[in-house]
Amino acid sequence: MKKLIIPFLILCNTVYGQITYVDNFDGVYPYPTSSSSNYNLDLNNDQQNDIKLTLNYFPTGNPNINCGTTTGTSYVTAYFTGILNSIGQNKVNGPATTNNVGLDCTGDTLNAFDLWNNQNNLYRGWYPTNQLCYNIGMGSHKQGFRLILTNPANGSLGYKYGYIDYTITPSGDIIIHGWYYENTFNVPIVANSQLDYPYDGNCIHYDTVTIQDTITTTIYDTVTVTNYTTVTDTLVINTTLGLPAPNNQNTILVYPNPASDHITFDNGNYLNMVGYTIKIENSTGQQVFQSPINQSQFYVDLSSWTGNGLYYIHLIDPNNNTLTIRKIVLQ
Repeated sequence: MKKLIIPFLILCNTVYGQITYVDNFDGVYPYPTSSSSNYNLDLNNDQQNDIKLTLNYFPTGNPNINCGTTTGTSYVTAYFTGILNSIGQNKVNGPATTNNVGLDCTGDTLNAFDLWNNQNNLYRGWYPTNQLCYNIGMGSHKQGFRLILTNPANGSLGYKYGYIDYTITPSGDIIIHGWYYENTFNVPIVANSQLDYPYDGNCIHYDTVTIQDTITTTIYDTVTVTNYTTVTDTLVINTTLGLPAPNNQNTILVYPNPASDHITFDNGNYLNMVGYTIKIENSTGQQVFQSPINQSQFYVDLSSWTGNGLYYIHLIDPNNNTLTIRKIVLQ
């Protein structure tokens, strides 16, 4: 990525910054097989959506997507975009030309001299059965972002920099592990893999790293994840509802995970979730279960499901928005 190097930065006074880490507990955003999906992220928990992950599904081919001889019956696009919210336009670390493949900001110092755009492309084309027009690559990546926020110290607008840790799986699913952001306004952040703070690039030393293990926004929830290949555990979904406190929180428990013949949903204060729905799909997008959250527990018989493997729990709000997608294993 292009950067402007200013030699006198080496001589500047040390800037101390504070970083917040938010754990997304390996949230899975499945490769689209029948419809498009948009997932909004409120990165700093201020009730403003900041960054959006889009997985677009198109049922027929399009000769205008510049794939050369690569063709197929349907194609998809995956990309991060900065959201224009009531504060201003957020940006993502992306190429200057929107149609180019995106950028992985691993090892990058994210600041005003970096490349900022409204969109950063991850892959596009016919995938995984055919070929992609472009692809940022399978495996782990870091998506840089720049939030525009009001500085409470002086009332002016400023930037906070950060990055999202995510993985693209061989099947095209995107897993968002979590994200970091710099709490200090207009101070760069380093998207390194080791998180070996304090970091002395650009005269920055980080004296505090705050870890948040709970996400309490209207979009995403908290899940306790274990190594499901060896441990049987309970999936915990903490949900923020559009209700006055103290009725604005509810916890749904799903167990056992992995499962063999049944799973149980313990819906907590289900009376506060009128209009909410649970839907479960298999890895190909086929629905295997759906029910409104209108009772304290569901006992789900798995004998009619489509075989062992990963299944995806969708929590859907009364406006038919998918709030979160979490995975369970049938073995």
